[in-house]
Amino acid sequence: MQPPRATAAELQGWSGGGQPGFSLPTISGAAAALEAARGHPVLVHFFATWCEPCREELPALNRLAARAGGSVTVLAIAVADADRSVQRFFATTPVDFPILLDRDRAVAKAWNVATLPTTFVLDGSLQPKFVVETDFAWDTIDPGKLSSALDAGGSTSIKDASNR
Repeated sequence: MQPPRATAAELQGWSGGGQPGFSLPTISGAAAALEAARGHPVLVHFFATWCEPCREELPALNRLAARAGGSVTVLAIAVADADRSVQRFFATTPVDFPILLDRDRAVAKAWNVATLPTTFVLDGSLQPKFVVETDFAWDTIDPGKLSSALDAGGSTSIKDASNR
């Protein structure tokens, strides 16, 4: 049985248990591991450069990361995308978080990602708390409230009242 998934671009509480760790190459050639983000809320964002909603969502994720000032980590994972396509896309749409390459879909499969974009919101102990399986209005999220909601087990609102 699959845990509940988001509909109508809402973050849904995650009840599917933990997800496996991973280490993937980045577009710069270094390796990035999920474990390195422990201690902060983490958004694990699965996307592809050919996916138009994905392309439009990445700048909003970048703005969220900037507003968070280092208190939230974004790990964006390009799924089954050619390295060159990913590099070309980010040459024209730069972001300030790592872009990881899931060339063979191994991580996407291990996390049961069926649609792009899909984003998991993890707490500081890297346990999934929320998921959304479509593009999402990340500009509506208050990074401080996100951290508080994760600490409270997802029982508080994470929307930024000024962006509703």
